[in-house]
Amino acid sequence: MAEKDINLKLVLKRFPPGDRWTPADSEQPVFSSLTEGIEWVFQSTQARDYLIKAAEGQVFVYCENEIAEPEPEPVKTYNLYGEYE
Repeated sequence: MAEKDINLKLVLKRFPPGDRWTPADSEQPVFSSLTEGIEWVFQSTQARDYLIKAAEGQVFVYCENEIAEPEPEPVKTYNLYGEYE
């Protein structure tokens, strides 16, 4: 199984009281529900994967990228005299 690099970007924060949300980097607009906020993020970014930290009042866009396997070391070659080339 390949290793994965996981990136999280904060996109929404809860705006108390109740279930109101705002963009992470702004106080406007204020969304009246989490669903409305996530729809706004989707329309802005086309992101489809989210991590919701309900207790902290935060919503993150979640992105995984596979980490490429390192290139194998080249095979050592030796000359007629047994010396490494």
